[in-house]
Amino acid sequence: MYPHLSWSLNEKILFNFYEEEVTERLRAMNSIVTVNLDEDVFSQVRRFVVLDRGSSKSILYRSELYFPLIERLLFDNNLPFQLKNLAVLESALIPEARSYAGAAGMWQLMPETARNLGLRVNKNIDERKDPVASTRAAITYLKKLFGIFNDWALVLAAYNCGENKILNIMEETGLTRFDEIKKYLPKQTQQFIPTFIGASYLMEFYGEHDLVPDESELRGQYLTYVSIDRKVNLNKMFRESGVDQEIFKKLNPSFRTTEINPGKEAVFICLPDSMMVEFVDYYLKLHRKFADTSTIVEAADHSLILELISFSRPYIDAPEDVEAARDEKINYRSTDYSKVEEVPSPRVAKKSDEIIHILRTGESLSDVADQYPQVTIAQLMNWNGLREFDFLLPGKALTIRK
Repeated sequence: MYPHLSWSLNEKILFNFYEEEVTERLRAMNSIVTVNLDEDVFSQVRRFVVLDRGSSKSILYRSELYFPLIERLLFDNNLPFQLKNLAVLESALIPEARSYAGAAGMWQLMPETARNLGLRVNKNIDERKDPVASTRAAITYLKKLFGIFNDWALVLAAYNCGENKILNIMEETGLTRFDEIKKYLPKQTQQFIPTFIGASYLMEFYGEHDLVPDESELRGQYLTYVSIDRKVNLNKMFRESGVDQEIFKKLNPSFRTTEINPGKEAVFICLPDSMMVEFVDYYLKLHRKFADTSTIVEAADHSLILELISFSRPYIDAPEDVEAARDEKINYRSTDYSKVEEVPSPRVAKKSDEIIHILRTGESLSDVADQYPQVTIAQLMNWNGLREFDFLLPGKALTIRK
């Protein structure tokens, strides 16, 4: 179909890369941008699932770590889940990624843009490399762009080359659609939408091409995030707690020194569930000891604030022992702090007798049913209008009735 592209017999057999099947998947793919079945799109799909399989396996592994966070914040802000794939093509989901132009983090924000979005970029901390803070900032920016263009293809193009570039081209040409202005855009931006489609194809159909996530010491572990507003000396913490120094630095590249000093605004710490227990225990013991002295900057009510959040967990009611947790001054909350200005779009209804479960990457209906007492797969299918062979995408909101 495409004379400039050729699929070898090895590609077809070894990687299940048959043009007809790929075409059908692209047509059926849930996408926020129009999927044009052209050479640019097929080239990017081929790159992700055939030519660069090693990198794709690493992306799949990192998606298990960070997609629960991104999906949750997108859900809380009424944004399409497919936007998580923007972080795939921007940084391959590497929090410490840097570009030659100076952009950094999973969302590849420039320093000035990051500061305008409220992130701290200084000698002590670079919040572009903080998964939570940078995702919140990216959401703010994406909502701003959607408010300007009301079209996700134009939003993605503007994210890549700047909204002023897009607006100037639209004003000069009188054209308003991405396909119409594409030829006037920088070459990198022209390929941005096909690359986004390629990344989206990878994340939806990787299993069809026998791609599996890379193995890692963190494989299969949930990440938990804690928001702290007190000083922590990292070297001392590594010596006196069970927190692994290498894993901490790998998951928290935003800290540029060995002294965490949040200042006026709290900072996020990211660790696997099991290791977070060690950190929280150390942190509470450290600051409870000095709670009444002037050496620690106290909150207005002199309480010790520590917010513990797990973005990979379903929406559930508070545990019965939550009051005991509050006595220990750990406040288990949702992510209300993550909400930014609304963009009008449908919201999933949440009734008093229902809760919403956000489907994680790799999670099945059986996995979901196991998390709720007396809930069966048949009930889940009935409540959500599902059929036996329906394909469930990560990020889908499932209704759970009490």
